[in-house]
Amino acid sequence: MRQLIPAAALLCGWAASVYAQEQADAIWTGGPILTMEDDTPRAEAVAVKNGVILAIGSLQDVSSFEGENTIQIDLDGKTLLPGFVDAHGHVFLIGLQALVANMQAPPDGEISDIPAMQRVLSAWMREHPGRVDSFGMVMGFGYDDAQLAEQRHPTRDALDEVVDDKPAMVIHQSGHLATLNSKALEISGYSSETPDPAGGVIRRRVGSQEPNGVLEETAFFGALGQLARSVDPLVTPMLFKAGVDLVTSYGYTTAQEGRTNPSIVRLMQATAADPNMDIPIDVVAYIDVLVDRDIALQEHSTTYKDRIRIGGYKLTIDGSPQGFTALRDRPYYDPPSQYRRDYLGYAAADSDTVFDAIDFAFANNVQIITHANGEGAMDIHIAAIQAATENHGIADRRSVLIHGQFVREDQIDSYNRLDVFPSLFPMHTFYWGDWHRDRTVGPEKADNISPTGWLVERGMMFSSHHDAPVAFPDSMRILDATVTRRSRSGDIIGPEHRVDVMTALKAMTIWPAYQHFEEDRKGSLKVGKLADFVVLSEDPTAVDPETLDQLKVLQTIKEGRVIYQRP
Repeated sequence: MRQLIPAAALLCGWAASVYAQEQADAIWTGGPILTMEDDTPRAEAVAVKNGVILAIGSLQDVSSFEGENTIQIDLDGKTLLPGFVDAHGHVFLIGLQALVANMQAPPDGEISDIPAMQRVLSAWMREHPGRVDSFGMVMGFGYDDAQLAEQRHPTRDALDEVVDDKPAMVIHQSGHLATLNSKALEISGYSSETPDPAGGVIRRRVGSQEPNGVLEETAFFGALGQLARSVDPLVTPMLFKAGVDLVTSYGYTTAQEGRTNPSIVRLMQATAADPNMDIPIDVVAYIDVLVDRDIALQEHSTTYKDRIRIGGYKLTIDGSPQGFTALRDRPYYDPPSQYRRDYLGYAAADSDTVFDAIDFAFANNVQIITHANGEGAMDIHIAAIQAATENHGIADRRSVLIHGQFVREDQIDSYNRLDVFPSLFPMHTFYWGDWHRDRTVGPEKADNISPTGWLVERGMMFSSHHDAPVAFPDSMRILDATVTRRSRSGDIIGPEHRVDVMTALKAMTIWPAYQHFEEDRKGSLKVGKLADFVVLSEDPTAVDPETLDQLKVLQTIKEGRVIYQRP
C-alpha cells in the first residue's frame, strides 16, 4: 500500500529545495555595474552561482538570493562589466611580447631609433641567455619604421653589429615584415639568387640583388618557418601560456588565435588539457584555410573542450597598410622611394584562391574570417562572398571582415547587404593615424580609416580589436581609440567616426560575442549567462573620454573565479 506524505511536509521540502538551489555563491555590489543590455543598461548588484549569473538588478531584489554561505564582494566604487571578448588577436603569438625583446615605440616600449633597437636587443641577450638558447636565435618584436627617427627599416647590417655568430630577427609591429641578420638569411636560404616568392618581397641592397635583410609577407613567413625549426619544443607551451596571461591581465575572458595551423592547435589543446598550465580563459582558433581544411571541417564547433575550440577558417588576402603591403584600388599617397608612383600594394592570395576558399567555407557552412586591409583586397572579398552566396544560398554563417582599414563607403553597403560582420581596427588611429595621414593614404582618406561612424549610421554591429601582438592587447587603448580617435600627435583622425562609450564597449563585449556565435552565454550581464566579468578602476561612461586610456583593469573574473588581480 502506498504511503501518503502530508501536504505540509511536501511544501516544506519543496521550499527548502528551492531555497538551497537559489542561494548565490557570491554577490557583487557597491559600484556601477554596466550590463550591455539595452533594456536594463545598469544594475546595483549581480549574484552568481556555479559560474553563471543567478540574478541581476536592484540591491533589494538580488539580496533575496543571499544565503549563509554567500560571499559578499564590495566593489568599493569600482565598475563591473562583462569580460572582454577578443574580436581579433593572436594569443599564441602574444607570448612573444612577453618573452622576446620589446622593440615597440612609446608608450609601449622605448624604441625611437635604430641605435635604441640595437641597445635593447643587446641588453635582452645579456639578461636572457636561456631564452636565446631556447629560441635558437636573438629575437625582438614590435619595431615600427614609422616611429623610428630614420623613417626606415633596420637592415641586416644593423643586426650584424649586435650579433653575427647566431641568427637574429626583429619582427615589424604589423607582423607582416621582419628584418633578419646575415646568419638568419643564410639559414633561411635567402641569397642574391633567391627570387621573390609569390605574395612576398625580399628587399635588396641598392644596385644589387643581395638581400638587405628586410622581408615582406610570404618571404618573411617562409623564413620564420625555417628559423622556427631551432626553437626548443618546450618553449612553445610557455608562449601560449604567456600570451593567455597577458590578455587576461587586460580583462579578456575569451581570446582568439586568429590565424593558425593544425600543429599549433594541437599544441594549444595539449597545453590547455595540462592541469599544471592553468589556461583560465576560453580560446577560439581559426585555421588558415590555405594551409589545412580538414581539421576545421571536422572539428569546428561552438563548444569548448578544455577551454579551446576551433571556430572555422582564416583567409588572408593582403598585407599591412602601414607597411605598404595592403592591396589598394589607387596608388599610395607618399610611399618609400623604392616604390614607383603607381604602386598599389599587392595581394597575398590571388582572386582564384580567394573565390575557392570562400566558396568551400560556404558550401560546408564553416565560418570564415578574412583579413583585407586595402580597397582592392576588399573588392575581391566582396565579389567572392557574393558568388558564394549565390552558389549556396543565405545562411547564418557570420562571415567576418578583419581590419578593413581603407574600406570605402560603398563597400560598407555591400558588406551590410551580404551580412558580413565587420571587425575593425580603430587602434590604428592612435598608432598609425599620423602615418596614414602623411604617408599611406593622405589627409582626406586617413579620416576614414576604420570608419565606425558609417557602421553606426547604418545600424550595423561591429567589433573593435587589438590584433596583438601587433600592439599590446590593451583593452583601454582600444576603448580610447574607438571613442576619441586621437593619434600619437594628438590629432583627431576622422572626428565623424567617433562613437560614444557604450557603443565602443558593446564593440568589445556583446557584439564580438555575437561575432563568435556566443551571444547566448557571453558579452552581457544577464541571468543564465556566464559570470565573465572585468572590474575597472572607474566607470568609463562617467569619466572624461580623453582619459579613457588611463583606466586600469583591476580584476578579471572567469565564471565567478578571479583569474587576474592587479598588483
